Amino acid sequence: MHTRPGGPVVAAEKTLRALIAIRREKLLPELYGRVTVAKTVLAALADVMPTPPAWMDVVDDRPGQALPDRLASVTPSEGATLRLAMAIPASLVLIDGPIKEKAKLSFIKCEGAVSILVQAFRAGKLSAVRPMVNALQSLGHADVLPPPEALEAMWKALAAMEE
Repeated sequence: MHTRPGGPVVAAEKTLRALIAIRREKLLPELYGRVTVAKTVLAALADVMPTPPAWMDVVDDRPGQALPDRLASVTPSEGATLRLAMAIPASLVLIDGPIKEKAKLSFIKCEGAVSILVQAFRAGKLSAVRPMVNALQSLGHADVLPPPEALEAMWKALAAMEE
């Protein structure tokens, strides 16, 4: 395992951007306490997050940390996140897109924006998930959404929880 219980939660740019777009980034400290990002990630977020919030730890990138071969096609921001997560090692990586599944196959525990929303809903910190998912889609962040069949299964599971 490249992640371990008790380590920090490390967040990636795409996931943070999506949560910022729907104004739900404050769910992160409510769910995880502190969140760690690499300096490269914070720099990439400068247009939407000019200064890090109090709950965010910004740490040096770990360029010397090797990544598993299946993660060779990462963007610089994704690479910074995954290298940091492996170097620390993190307990959880908040990351979205196709790289999330590749990271999971590399034994890196990952969750994405929609999982965060569902967790917040289950913890009573969010009244509904569907409006947030719709907002992500309409604001141009559909790339963090699971495939339609997975979304449909999620809606059914959430509906069953409410019964």
